[in-house]
Amino acid sequence: MQFKTVKDVVDHSRQLHQQISQYYQKLSEESAQARVSMLLEYLKRHEDHLEKTLCKFEQDKSQKVLDSWFQYAPDQNLDDVLAEVSVNENMSTDDVVEMALKLDDYFIDLYQDMVNSSTSTPVKEVFQNLLDMEEHEKIQLSKTALQINDM
Repeated sequence: MQFKTVKDVVDHSRQLHQQISQYYQKLSEESAQARVSMLLEYLKRHEDHLEKTLCKFEQDKSQKVLDSWFQYAPDQNLDDVLAEVSVNENMSTDDVVEMALKLDDYFIDLYQDMVNSSTSTPVKEVFQNLLDMEEHEKIQLSKTALQINDM
């Protein structure tokens, strides 16, 4: 297991959100179904928002907290996460929602692990805030997906 800083983990998450955004854009461009494309565009904007939030988050946190070290190495990349998701050209909105929720669960699990493994209260608070943000975003995604399905 490698030692990582809080900044390393936040950067890892930010980069994954950026990659997921690009992935949703690609899927949206390839989709022939209007609702699926609309949902993927929403998801792309959702990921862009999370990436920007993490950038701002890094700017707002003290350097001392960001430079805190601990023994935990989130080493999954987007390919590892997407390997658990089935993607095909005939995806329904339900399939897209299922994929998005699995991706959200990756971040929720990551941040929960970070909260559980942190011994420093400020570091624990950082990851608890990120965990709360991801859980809130997951709820928003579910609500938006229901609205798009009802159209």
